[in-house]
Amino acid sequence: MTAVIEPSCAVTTAAASGETVRALAHACSPRSLRLRFFLPRDPDPEDVLARYWRFLLGAPPWGRSVVALMGGVPVGLLNLVAAGDGLVEAGLLVADTWQRQGIATHLLTTELTRRRWAGWTVRATVQPDNLAMQALLQRQRLGPCRLVSADRDQLDYDIVLPALA
Repeated sequence: MTAVIEPSCAVTTAAASGETVRALAHACSPRSLRLRFFLPRDPDPEDVLARYWRFLLGAPPWGRSVVALMGGVPVGLLNLVAAGDGLVEAGLLVADTWQRQGIATHLLTTELTRRRWAGWTVRATVQPDNLAMQALLQRQRLGPCRLVSADRDQLDYDIVLPALA
C-alpha cells in the first residue's frame, strides 16, 4: 500500500517572486540547498541565489516557478523549465520545517494537472542520497514514473503526464 501525504493545513500557490524565493532559500538548511542544487558542499543561501537566480524565477513561455505559501509565508518552490519538445525539467525545494508534510506533492499536483502540461514528460534529476525525493517521485499519482538513467552522481526520472482526451 502506498501512502500519499497531503498538506495538513491550507496551502496556497502563486507565481514565485524574488521576495518569496529569497525568503524560501533562507528558510532552508545548507544541506537542503546542497541536495537541490547538486553542490559539493553546504552553501550560503545568498550564494545559491546569486548563482541560480534566473532559473529560480522561470516564467512562460520557457517555464514556470510556483511557490507554496502557508499563511503568506513561502514554504516550497517548484521550478519547471522547458527542455525540449514536450519535455520539462522539474526542481523542488521545501523549507526544512515543512518537509515531509505534503508540500512538494501539493506543488506538483497543483501545477502539473494544468492543461498546459497535458501530454508532457516531466524530468526530475535527483542525487542518489536524496531518498525523500526518490520516494516522492515513485509515489506521485500524476503518471507513470520510471528511472531513465543512473550513475554515481545522479538519477534521472521521467513522469509521463496523460494527454487530454
